[in-house]
Amino acid sequence: MAGIVREFSRFVDSAPRAGGARPFARTSLRLYESGDLAGPRLPPELAFLAAEGFPPERLVNLIGAAPKAVRPLDKLLSEGLISEDVYYRALARHLGCPYYNGDPPLTAAFDAMRGLRCGVAPLESRGGGPRAVIAPRAQFVPQLIEAAQSSRFRPGSFALASPQRFAGLVRARRGEDLLDVALGRLPASLAARHGMTQLQFAVLGAVAALASVVGLVSFGALEAVASATLWLAFSAMILLRSMAAIANVGIVRPPALADDELPAYTIVVALYRESRIVEDLVRGLDALDYPKSKLDIKLVVEQRDPETLSRLVELKLPARYEIIIAPPGPPQTKPRALNIALSSARGELIVVYDAEDVPAPDQLRLAAARFAAEKDLDCLQGRLVIRNGEESWLSRQFAVEYATLFDFINPGLCALDLPIALGGSSNHFRVRSLVDVGAWDEWNVTEDADLGIRLARFGYRVRALDSDTSEEAPHELRRLRKIIESRGLEEGFLLMGRRSRPLV
Repeated sequence: MAGIVREFSRFVDSAPRAGGARPFARTSLRLYESGDLAGPRLPPELAFLAAEGFPPERLVNLIGAAPKAVRPLDKLLSEGLISEDVYYRALARHLGCPYYNGDPPLTAAFDAMRGLRCGVAPLESRGGGPRAVIAPRAQFVPQLIEAAQSSRFRPGSFALASPQRFAGLVRARRGEDLLDVALGRLPASLAARHGMTQLQFAVLGAVAALASVVGLVSFGALEAVASATLWLAFSAMILLRSMAAIANVGIVRPPALADDELPAYTIVVALYRESRIVEDLVRGLDALDYPKSKLDIKLVVEQRDPETLSRLVELKLPARYEIIIAPPGPPQTKPRALNIALSSARGELIVVYDAEDVPAPDQLRLAAARFAAEKDLDCLQGRLVIRNGEESWLSRQFAVEYATLFDFINPGLCALDLPIALGGSSNHFRVRSLVDVGAWDEWNVTEDADLGIRLARFGYRVRALDSDTSEEAPHELRRLRKIIESRGLEEGFLLMGRRSRPLV
């Protein structure tokens, strides 16, 4: 059993990372003949599909249509030309090994996070049954077939599973272990879990006591001090905004990258009670102009939200989508869901969207080009715009505030190398930079602003991205009041503007 895990882990560790492709020359190609089609050269990870009834003409066309840096199998799975489950069941039959159905169970003593990343886990040994389950991603399938053909593996000694099925089983059975890794990045001194420190309470108490003493001695003096303090704060805010507006000289767009040069991109969307708009969300994500085989889309759903989960399952999403069920436990927040998704992100870059967002189709390409052109860049904040600004007085106020912040203030602050409070959506990061600063604070309800300040504190570079992501603003105070009474303040603002209507 240890040998199987070690051998397949070696394949994973020695394979090229995202953005590179191992040539098929290292894997023997064979001729396939069927009817009028004679002699097309198919790689082994596709050739066996013809025997399963998949039209060989489509396989040949697939190879011709795939860019050089994209494996045909990646294209096949990521674009939904064949479901992941169907493909891996066929692969299991081709290799002569069982398709893993959850029995025998995973062993208790194995590194769940490493298993999730490598796609291999040992099983409890039961007689002559499989001793490990292997869930190879597309880039490792040729090596697995080659190993099975050369008798390096004994097919009966392992079971096969699709990557999504395997990830779901590992998360369901070893969720606590994965949470320890996903939620343990940020030092306690930087987290909001324990609230204010004793020193902060002491300073606040001293200020309150001093104000009380001054007020008792002379209320006029207290009024003068308060007025001066507020005047200074307001003047400083006006000065800062004026400096930012003057410093905002616009954003230069770098040269676009070819498809072969684009890196793998992870998209994370945290969902809660969004069953009515998940179809609109998927439609917006599918409209992104980015190679589908280089997208790693993670939709995080709370376990206590079966309606949204059921709707996502009904959509039968292609392999580029991964539905992650966030296990129960405190705190039930958006940053916690984002951290859970980050632990299994496969992209070099990562972006966060909200469920109602509609990003510009070329946004990922623009962000990838900026990151490629500016090697010291760590984060990009896209421009958030309100799409229903003319609907009511309230939505117009949101539209004005968003336009001021994302068109003038944030780009100006970036030009001055000053910290910006991220917008919570349309944030693009280098994954390594995000992990280095501790990712999101799951105990902080303003995790976006907190992360923006932390990036600046540790010297990471943040810039504005010249690309729009549209959102729908609240438009009725009466509806907001009802939602707040039933669900709470923060969720009320989030849900107030979300209606079941097409967004794109």
